[in-house]
Amino acid sequence: MGRKGLIILTLLVLGLGAAYYFQHEATRPQPARVSRELLLPALQGKLADVTAVEVAIPELPSIRLQRAGDGWVVPAKADYPVAGHLLSTLLLGLSEANKVEAKTASPQLHGRVGLADKGSADERGARIKLERGTEPPLELLVGNPSKQGSGQLVRLYGDDQVWLIDQSLKLPTSELGWLDRRVTNVPFATIQQVDVRYPNGSRLTVFRDAADQPNLKLKQLPKGRSLAYEAAANGMATLFADLLFADTAPLAQVQFKGKPLLEFSVQTFDAGALSGVVYLQGEQHWLVLKDKHKLSDELVPGKTDWAYRIEPFQYQALAKKLEDVLAKK
Repeated sequence: MGRKGLIILTLLVLGLGAAYYFQHEATRPQPARVSRELLLPALQGKLADVTAVEVAIPELPSIRLQRAGDGWVVPAKADYPVAGHLLSTLLLGLSEANKVEAKTASPQLHGRVGLADKGSADERGARIKLERGTEPPLELLVGNPSKQGSGQLVRLYGDDQVWLIDQSLKLPTSELGWLDRRVTNVPFATIQQVDVRYPNGSRLTVFRDAADQPNLKLKQLPKGRSLAYEAAANGMATLFADLLFADTAPLAQVQFKGKPLLEFSVQTFDAGALSGVVYLQGEQHWLVLKDKHKLSDELVPGKTDWAYRIEPFQYQALAKKLEDVLAKK
């Protein structure tokens, strides 16, 4: 066979192969896709009707969030406020979730996508229950995230059909993870002075004369000494710009022994004032707010009738001694 004949034969084989492939693909069953259809149509425009949310993650204690007035609380945490953005993101995601693709409806395959009723923790889905007053609750199981881009695998409770939805649902795994963990949110630029006092009578006061000064000065600066670096004292103030607690408990339930490790006060340029103390309990540092003046709840979300456990690095940022901020001799 000549060269021309070989070329023609090769092209013929390739053409037949391509025809077979496209015919095979055309007859192959395709995943069931649906037009834009809400997963929970009963929730559309009715988020205000949701009165409680229960989240049950396999092998972990169930979590209940409950509406209280204009906000939400965690009853098991003595009605401490929920972080609003976490819950609103979840509820909005559920109300806007659309069915993208129908997956398996076989219970035997539910475990592979994290949506089984029984089995190991990895095989079972997280259960969300939305209570709506006198209306029937809405319940669903949340399984694995989609392996092809964004989205989540879910199924309505009691229904074997698994759906891929166009939302990714984030579920904190503990009550603590749902709490509004902000203690203070006072911008560094507004803080004029921070004063720390110790039981032995010593104290450290850092301040600035004007808000446009970038760094705080030391009131007790010894003659002939200087700060270790220009911003050495700033950490005592920046702490209050984004102070988050590691855990919390009602003050009435905490029995602090002995005197506090320190007392502190914060003053802002617009006459705002905040005071508090830090205790050591079981090798952990607990902060208690004593009083606040002319500071909104947004600037100081923390409550005076609660104790807040803070991390060691947060305590160390506040509990400075004189030699901690001075340049070495």
